[in-house]
Amino acid sequence: MSTAQKAKVDAPNATAPDAAIPAPASRVASEDPPAFDEMVTGQGVVRRHWQPLLASLSLLGPNGLVERAERGRQHLEDEGVTYNLYELPSDPAGRGAPDIAPPLPEQRPWRLDPVPVLLSAEEWAGIEAGLIQRAELLDRMLRDFYGPMNLLREGRYPPALVYGHRDFLRAACRTDGSMPGRMLQHYAAELVRGPDGIWRVIADRSQAPAGAGYALQNRRVMSRLMGQALRECRTRPLTRYFDFWQSDLQARGQHMSDNPRVVLLTPGPYNEAYFEHIYLARELGATLVEGADLTMRDGRVFIKTLAGLEPVDVILRRLDGEWCDPLELRAESALGVTGLMQAVREGRVAMCNGIGSGLAEQPAMQAFLPTLAEHLLGETLKLPSVATWWCGQSYALREVENRFDDMVVRGARDLRALPLSVRDLSDAARAQLLARIKARPGDYVAQERTVPSVAPGLGANGKLEPTPILLRVQVVADGDGYVVMPGGLARVPQSGDPFRATMQRGGVNKDVWVEATDPGPLVIRGNAPRQRLQLRRTSGTLQSRVADDLFWLGRSVERLDDGARLLRATLTRLVGELGSARDMVEMGVLARALSRCGLIDQRAAAAPPDSKTFAQAVARAAASNQMLGQTLDAMERLAAVARHRFSADMWRLLNHLLGELRLSRTSAEGDPDAMLEFCDQMIRTTAAIAGMLAEHMTRGSGWRFLDFGRRLERAIYISRSVSAATTVLTTAPEPGFRIALELNDSSLTYRRRYRASLQPAAVFDLLLLDGSNPHALGFQLNTMSQHLDILPRRDQPPRGEDCLALGKPFEDIVEKFDRDEVPAAEWQTLVSRLRGSLDATTQALMDISDQLTRTYFSHIQLAQSFGFGR
Repeated sequence: MSTAQKAKVDAPNATAPDAAIPAPASRVASEDPPAFDEMVTGQGVVRRHWQPLLASLSLLGPNGLVERAERGRQHLEDEGVTYNLYELPSDPAGRGAPDIAPPLPEQRPWRLDPVPVLLSAEEWAGIEAGLIQRAELLDRMLRDFYGPMNLLREGRYPPALVYGHRDFLRAACRTDGSMPGRMLQHYAAELVRGPDGIWRVIADRSQAPAGAGYALQNRRVMSRLMGQALRECRTRPLTRYFDFWQSDLQARGQHMSDNPRVVLLTPGPYNEAYFEHIYLARELGATLVEGADLTMRDGRVFIKTLAGLEPVDVILRRLDGEWCDPLELRAESALGVTGLMQAVREGRVAMCNGIGSGLAEQPAMQAFLPTLAEHLLGETLKLPSVATWWCGQSYALREVENRFDDMVVRGARDLRALPLSVRDLSDAARAQLLARIKARPGDYVAQERTVPSVAPGLGANGKLEPTPILLRVQVVADGDGYVVMPGGLARVPQSGDPFRATMQRGGVNKDVWVEATDPGPLVIRGNAPRQRLQLRRTSGTLQSRVADDLFWLGRSVERLDDGARLLRATLTRLVGELGSARDMVEMGVLARALSRCGLIDQRAAAAPPDSKTFAQAVARAAASNQMLGQTLDAMERLAAVARHRFSADMWRLLNHLLGELRLSRTSAEGDPDAMLEFCDQMIRTTAAIAGMLAEHMTRGSGWRFLDFGRRLERAIYISRSVSAATTVLTTAPEPGFRIALELNDSSLTYRRRYRASLQPAAVFDLLLLDGSNPHALGFQLNTMSQHLDILPRRDQPPRGEDCLALGKPFEDIVEKFDRDEVPAAEWQTLVSRLRGSLDATTQALMDISDQLTRTYFSHIQLAQSFGFGR
């Protein structure tokens, strides 16, 4: 297998001038040296630390590795592990949603190779020491650039590379020239091993480095797939790295609170690494928040909760710095917090990483690190970068021109710009690129081509084959020093070119195993709070936004169930024979119910039930799934954004159920019989989800809002379906009663309870007043009232008594129906009164939804817990 895989480039560098570069064509045959083999020495001997793994793999049999790869793929799919692809033209940074929420980005499955990358303990010690030194160096440089700027004044670093960089944020500078505190708490480096066997850094990640959560997820999957091999290779665990990280975050907020509140600030579900944000929040004990969840009051940052505003002590930032504060940074940002920079400057909140730390990611900086390491640390750079020349220096430009064919050219300031491999360009493109570099040399960096090392991986034929690898290793602060994750994330770039390998471009991922030495004594990390914690039986902070999402998730689950029941009842009759008068009356009731629930329009509902117009309208509703499809999409979106509120088991089941519905939805379109089966599956799925939520969510505010949404939606459905049935009660009451009971899943309950003919008082009591029937209006109103009486702000609408009052009119109506004989004139009056009360109840329930939004989902007051005793 050739290890030199060419990258074909079809676009100019993003930082270059506007003139187009012709489409590239390969000019030169590969002249690259052989790649370094991670597993086998040059003499064909398997390296010592790989031998236990190969012994374990040999025991799996001919198809054992393929079978484990499939198990790993299924496990990752069940866990919902993704790295999203986004296309939001209104948001060029791809960091968040515009005003009207678009569909969630395409969720690309996370691909994991079951064969890990192994590194010896001795080799890892050198990498570890080099990364710690590099993190310290970059942190000192950032502190100087945002503080006294001595490096610029002394001519040790070009001012153009600082002032002209998009991630140099002037609002973060210390105007008094003092040195800011640590700016780089979390750092990651991309490492590549060249043919000479030396590891080099190809890129630095200092803004909000992704990969730590994915690395831990990979390890947990691999422990299930290759647990025996993991033990026999004596692999160092990753969990202690997260213990150090959590301890450091807590320590940074100790000066503000004995029990600091740490939040993880995410751009939201539209970010490509949203899965990792949820994962990290759980591992680090942080509250996952978006910018809309936070606000500034009196110089402090607060989180909006149901009980009001509560202070935040530490922010773990996953949002690019320029988007953090629309007041002082990017004015059009809707993702940050207005005034956040002020709180950071005054030390009222600890920010990790420091705003502006993205400056250290610029490729040109690598050309200056060796001399700056000598100047700032008094040390030689232990872990070198790939050979880098900033073309803004005359001698560097001459060197680049002399060795142009061996160079990879990229923007000097933007790591996100696609690099150009000169060797892969046509003659015309090569000449044009060189002319543009000479015209604006300061805009370009050239780096020496390198061939990445290869490690065994599972090939398409089910056999082991060499694959190029690139490491992403994570570093986190630990007090005054740094700690390196013992392992990390290895990626197989799709093109084989390490310069073009980014997580956004996809590729296969691999776990990295580091050989353990003597573990030494066990040290348990953690800062125990100095203040005794107050015992409580609540689920902690619930943001207003999350409560809103859970409320609408509950409504969507119930709305899907209601729509499926209506469509199933209608399709069952349409695919059969419509002949009797009773059938026609029942279809008329169903048509009105379909119209009131938005499944068909009023014109179709008014058509005769046996007409082509009505049949086509129902067929369109069933085939296109417009309402049900939108509801299912809403469920998926809301479940994704509220995912951090669910346990891992709950999410796996929810993800599986929604995935099965997606498949069935596609196959059912246009086939009435298949659509009937799909309706049954929707009803089974919503019942499973409701049962899961009832059994696995603690009875905190989150569950109450979710259940309140379900009860509210079901109450509206009951009111609408029974109101539709009242339209035939004066002419054919029995079919109307029958449909009302069927649509509300109460037919069996009625037969077991009464065994007699359908009577109005019994039907209406069961559907409207019975507090023991989970499909009765009274049951929903009683449950909603109980939720409101427990939630905070019980003195503001909606109140529990408001819900109970909605059932009062029906008590009198049922009492008047409960007689041996009701005169015809009075019967008509009662039916009309019942219909009016049901329609009024529907509107009142919608008003309750609006009141709930106004009361709980926006806040202006401070919580009484401000400052102490949280």
